[in-house]
Amino acid sequence: MLLEVIFYAFASVLICASFGVILFKNPVYSAVSLILAFITTGLLWLLLEAEFLAIVLVLVYVGAVMVLFLFVIMMLNIHAEEERSGFTKIAPIAIFLGLVVAAELIALYWIQSDQFSGLESMKDSALSVDNTLLLGTELFTKYILSFEIAGFILLLAIIVSISLTLRTRKNVKKQVARDQISADPKQRLRMVDIKRGLD
Repeated sequence: MLLEVIFYAFASVLICASFGVILFKNPVYSAVSLILAFITTGLLWLLLEAEFLAIVLVLVYVGAVMVLFLFVIMMLNIHAEEERSGFTKIAPIAIFLGLVVAAELIALYWIQSDQFSGLESMKDSALSVDNTLLLGTELFTKYILSFEIAGFILLLAIIVSISLTLRTRKNVKKQVARDQISADPKQRLRMVDIKRGLD
């Protein structure tokens, strides 16, 4: 009973933080709300005994990605803008799509409620295996090709981002080490005879 109360309390905080991400006009407040959402998600995963996923979520997203977001937001000095008129045009469509997705989820739960009755036995069988071992086994056996493709895409993104920062600029004076090393000593100094006096 106590675990259920804690679970629903964390879930309520997660929902409020998620709404804060999209409702705050200040981007810094939105980023802080997203950090709170990630932390509460990690706590929910801890309650579900998925310790590895919870630690990875907090370390990667909160410790790296969100800190980077905050630095970028503060360096760009983004101020809270006034409500755009374009948002009011798409708000009914967004609300309608949200209601459609919610209705689909509720219908899926009620139609296939008999399939959810076996979740307790599945949970007991899953808890008997270490989730880290199970995750590693699934990644490197069943999903090895997808895992390698994802790693290759990330490597390609890193290479492209580095190549974009190394663009050559024209009309920039700089030293060319290749020409300096291959230069002949005779070309470095030239003796010129200067006549003395005035002709």
